[in-house]
Amino acid sequence: MEESFVDLAIRIFPLQEAGYPVEITLGRNQVFPRGYAPPALADWQPEADTAGRQLWELLVADPAVRDAWVAARGQATARRIRLWLDQDAPELHPLRWECLQDDATPLAANAATPFSRYLPVQLPWRGAVEGDTLRVLVAIANPSDLQAKYNLPALDVAQEKSTLTEITASSNIDSKAQNRASYRLEVTFLEPPITLPRLEEALREGYHIFHYIGHGAFNTRRQQAVLFMEDDAGATLPVRDDELAQMFARQDVRPHLIFLTACQGAVRATGDAFIGLAPKLIQVGVPAVVAMQDFISIETARMFNTQFYQLVTIEPVDKALNQARSILASARRSDVAVPVLLTRLEANYLWNDAADTRGKTDGEPRVFWKGLINYIQRGKCTPIIGPRVRDRWTPPPTQLAQNWAKEHDYPFTDTTNPAGIAQYMATSGGIDFARSELLKDLYAALKARIPEELRPRVMPKTLSALVDAIGWQNMAAGDPNDPHTVLANLNLPLYLTTNFDNFLTAALTAQGKKPVREVCRWNDMLDNLLPPSVFDERPDFEPTPEEPLVYHLLGYDIEPDSLVLTEDDHLDYLAQVSAAPERIHPCIRAALANTSLMFLGHDHSDWAFRVIMRGLLAPMQQRRKFKHVGVQLQPADVAGEDMPDVCQFFKSYFQQADTNVFLGTALQFVAELREWWEAAQL
Repeated sequence: MEESFVDLAIRIFPLQEAGYPVEITLGRNQVFPRGYAPPALADWQPEADTAGRQLWELLVADPAVRDAWVAARGQATARRIRLWLDQDAPELHPLRWECLQDDATPLAANAATPFSRYLPVQLPWRGAVEGDTLRVLVAIANPSDLQAKYNLPALDVAQEKSTLTEITASSNIDSKAQNRASYRLEVTFLEPPITLPRLEEALREGYHIFHYIGHGAFNTRRQQAVLFMEDDAGATLPVRDDELAQMFARQDVRPHLIFLTACQGAVRATGDAFIGLAPKLIQVGVPAVVAMQDFISIETARMFNTQFYQLVTIEPVDKALNQARSILASARRSDVAVPVLLTRLEANYLWNDAADTRGKTDGEPRVFWKGLINYIQRGKCTPIIGPRVRDRWTPPPTQLAQNWAKEHDYPFTDTTNPAGIAQYMATSGGIDFARSELLKDLYAALKARIPEELRPRVMPKTLSALVDAIGWQNMAAGDPNDPHTVLANLNLPLYLTTNFDNFLTAALTAQGKKPVREVCRWNDMLDNLLPPSVFDERPDFEPTPEEPLVYHLLGYDIEPDSLVLTEDDHLDYLAQVSAAPERIHPCIRAALANTSLMFLGHDHSDWAFRVIMRGLLAPMQQRRKFKHVGVQLQPADVAGEDMPDVCQFFKSYFQQADTNVFLGTALQFVAELREWWEAAQL
């Protein structure tokens, strides 16, 4: 019977003046006071601390952190430890946290403290496995020119196959002998050459585990990993981590577990590559990744793999990994801390019904979703789309802000505030400079993320032209949860967006619709710069599902002067539309007042979100007919126990309107929305 573990989260935030903030939470609701780990934490070296005690002392150097740990340990003997390293503290991710040791046994090798590195990616997935068989796909990349081109040893493919076959067969026999409910392993080896297209084709057959053996490298400056896979002729073809991650993102059903292991003679760079790749696989929806963060000997690999594959068919993945590491510790293996588990699950069940991750709603989820679907079916729902729906193709606003702050020597501390940093750029270089920098960076980001086979021969000069040249059906191919495609399938007459791009227009066009793209003419200058409005050219125009209107509330890339970017822009926008309400067309105002609003891809602290809530919605006095409003937030913004306060916060924004709050990522919201929408069409 599964032991009852209490969840214990250790979250480490980016470096501040006092050090790295460390927050310990027990049982998801008991949050202990924060303390600070010293900046020297980032300089820890495993060679000088084989027992992991020095790393532990750095982590709990602050008495507040130490007291929190002692209190949590006293309250819960069996603790499921989730280490949550902030993505904005990349210097901490390469550290061997699996060495952490507060007593005689490393936490990552103790049966009472299952240990994982946690990434809060809440995409839904169908976790339960039908039947009693786990299908394992093994790819052994052994390019013919490894030695000549990269001075890396070739793999003994026959030996690797023999070892894995023996291990999995042994696991099946041992599990059966224990008479425990478990799954049997069925192994398939991908035949060479190990190319990315061949791998993608094989994965479509629905494997539960993908096991990769090979070499890789990591570029520290670019923070980018590559795997040395093969071309059609069997020669080395480096595959970037984002290429591999995007391939998995396009799969309708992703593996439950990916296992990345280096071969005999691998250099440290391969471990760095695996650790660099693993978070990106988690971010696109893979539930769990096991990666080797350094070279692991043949003897250790055989011992670890044997124990792990035997246990993972029975236990949660973090518990299986801890017990496999424990065997290595008992055998006095020096590389006991090399295997790393990254996961986006809290309980870490991979195969049964507990393995489905969902967002949180204020109230019964079925009521929330059925109410929203009902409004959509009646055409009485208006999406208001924000920048976080396009994270696959362009950086989120906070990342753009950080890039700008660094590039333009921003002197203040709010380096995640794009409107504030754009204000600084406009003050020093002019508003035209700030707007052109934004469009240039969005274009460059999209261009860099486009797969080589989709690149036009002649690159268009603007963001919208580039999207049109590629075609949305190509950009979203193989991704059933692409946000813009899911929204386009809802057959709504009107879409509002605070984004400057044409992604939604392109997605609607790909669905055979004839979208009309319009922009808010929020100042006098735009009356002369912009082409005639559709409402002027066609006074009787009324948006329909066949000819939907995509209305850009805050500008679009066709005319840079239309962009509402800086803090002053947002204030000017509010002043202009308040003084002249007709600048927001009556049909838009009617939708804001008389339909259910579905916010998607916003952060509640964004200037754009605040402008809509306070500048456009708050002044409305007759917004009473439709009381169901869905608001989606990022999960890191709000702790689960604060849900009532969050709901009340948004109810005050919407005055007398009832508000249903969804806590989760934009991608998670879209994935669940697609499931409910498709079910409603049956």
